[in-house]
Order: sequence, then C-alpha cells, then structure tokens
Amino acid sequence: MNLTELQRSWNELAAKDAMWAVLTGPLGTARAWDADHFFRTGVAEIESVLDRVRVAGAVPRFQRALDFGCGVGRLTQALGGHFEQADGVDISSAMIARARTLNRLGDRCEYHLNEADHLAGFTDGLFDFVYSVITLQHMEPRYSRRYIEEFFRVVRPGGVVVFQLPGEPVSVARPLTRSSTPLPRRAARAAIEAPAALRCAPGAVLPLRIMVRNEGTCTWPARAEDDGRYSIRLGNHWRRRFGWMLRFDDARTELPHDLAPGESMEIGIQPVAPSRPGTYILELDMVQELVRWFARAGSRRARTRVHVDPALKPGEVEGLPPRIEMHGIPRQDVEALIVASGGVVLAVDDNDAPGPGWTSYRYIARR
Repeated sequence: MNLTELQRSWNELAAKDAMWAVLTGPLGTARAWDADHFFRTGVAEIESVLDRVRVAGAVPRFQRALDFGCGVGRLTQALGGHFEQADGVDISSAMIARARTLNRLGDRCEYHLNEADHLAGFTDGLFDFVYSVITLQHMEPRYSRRYIEEFFRVVRPGGVVVFQLPGEPVSVARPLTRSSTPLPRRAARAAIEAPAALRCAPGAVLPLRIMVRNEGTCTWPARAEDDGRYSIRLGNHWRRRFGWMLRFDDARTELPHDLAPGESMEIGIQPVAPSRPGTYILELDMVQELVRWFARAGSRRARTRVHVDPALKPGEVEGLPPRIEMHGIPRQDVEALIVASGGVVLAVDDNDAPGPGWTSYRYIARR
C-alpha cells in the first residue's frame, strides 16, 4: 500500500469514527469514546513514557516535542502538558481537521498535514523529543525506514527519540476443538460488524472481512464432525429491498480457530451479488450446521444495503471498508538504522501494540 492509499484509508476511518480509528476497543462495545476519557489515556501514556525515558538515562529539554502519527491529538495534547510546544503530524487531512477542533491547548499544540515520505517541513535539530506509537506499523518498511531517519534529523543533538515498531510475524497456537453437540441457545449469540452499504456490478463477488464477537456463554469450537454436523460458520442470505427473501443460502465460512466468550475474530466470506440490477439487503449471521441459525436463538443479524449497478465494470465493488496493513522490521535492522542515523540505542522494550502474531518493540534512543 503506497502513501496515497494509506492516506485514503485513514481519511475514511476518520470520517467514520476518528477516535475509534485511533484507539479501538472490543467489538460489541459502544463505538463512541467519551472525549475526556479518550484524552486521559494519552496523558497516562505520556507520563509513563517519560518516566521510562528517565530510567533509561535520558532527560530531554522540555521545549518542543513531535508526535508523529498524531491522529486527533490524543498524545499531542498530552505532550503539550509537559513541553512548551507540541507538534502533531499526520497523513490524514480528516484527522488533522478533527485534531484542531478538539485541541484544548491553543497555540501550544500545532497540527501539520504531511503527505510525503519525509519531514522536510521541519528543520534539522528542531525538536527535543520525538514520539511515535501504533503508526509506523501500518506502513511498508520503505516508508518507516525513511521516517526513522527523519526522526534523528529533526531532533536536536542530545534529544530523545521514542518509537514503536513490530519486528517479525510469529506463529500463535490456536485451539481447534471438535464440536460434537449442539450449542445451547444462550451460547448462540454473536455481534457481527459489516459495512453499512456497498455498490457492485451484477453478479460480483464481494470479498468481505467480517468482525465477529462471541457474545454467548461458552466457547465456539472450530472443528466439525466428519460429516459436517455441528460446524459453526459465518453465512449469509440475500433479501430484496423491502425484506422478502431472495436467496436463503449463499456463502459459508468456518471458524479459523475456537472463539471464547468475549473474544473477536475476523472471518472472510465471499457472497455473490444478485445478477439483476437493483437494491438488495445482504444479511449476515452465524450458523451451527444442522442445528440453527443464531438469529433463531435471539442473536442479531448484520445487514448491508447493496446496490447492484450495471454501470460498474464486471466484478467491481465499491464501498469496501479500508484495510489497514501490518508491517515490521527485524529488531537488529532497526537498531542498525538508529545507529546509522546518528542515534544511540538506550533501551528496547517488548510491547504488544500489534496484537497477537507479531513481536513488537519500543525503541528509546538519543541523538
């Protein structure tokens, strides 16, 4: 994904829910952050980071700080509570506009749109402290390497740079329990998150990635009996515009691994749109084969309004949710890059910012 595509994705996420895009929570919880709570998480994070920097043996001057990948300013404003000036930089114009609206520190915080693979808008040695977290991990290494070099250019001699970046993918053992009995009705509860609307060509395949959360009382086993009985899958129906059933069975996808109560997973499914132009309802639900659709046990289906438009090219689909990629650089390569950029590595801490499946580190360095 190039920077233009990355920018488009973050603008779309910001338009949907900027705070949630910056700091997500479990599927099924309210998607509206309380602003005070949201910004308090930034205050706590920056206080913890500055304490860790001191322990590592670095004490920056508290004149000017840079928050790279600032989003709506959660950490920029927190830095503004410690530094005389805090500058936030982001690739998304929608995020920057929202950050300026939410800014509570006036001229003490400034926000800058940066659409390039460098920080040429800032002169050498301008900052005392540079901070970046859950940002570099979403861009290809050709870009993150360049930005890391820029961090050490724009920080003054003796200044401190702290950034987080995944290292390498790691395999995660997931349970695959065999399902041999029907789920109790109280276990057949799911929260399913799907796009609100799509537009596609007639008969197009919709390559969806659907977030599903187990809202039930017990684990959903991933494996079925040899004859397919009791398999738990994500499936879909097609309804006409006003609700009449058009196609009851379409696509089905099995669970990649067991899903415990309260846990979420992303499941791929590829429904095939109707061939006749018009507006339809794509209905998504979980099903335990030969037992029941979860909706029959009181679970809520997810619905997507799909406009089938013959003006689109064959197979074309519009409105798919943006996908944010995950990338990393091996730790030894990052440490070598810090040194080559004029930095001294003070500490490297493990963290879990990317979630399961990746090693990840927070680098603390001084120029």
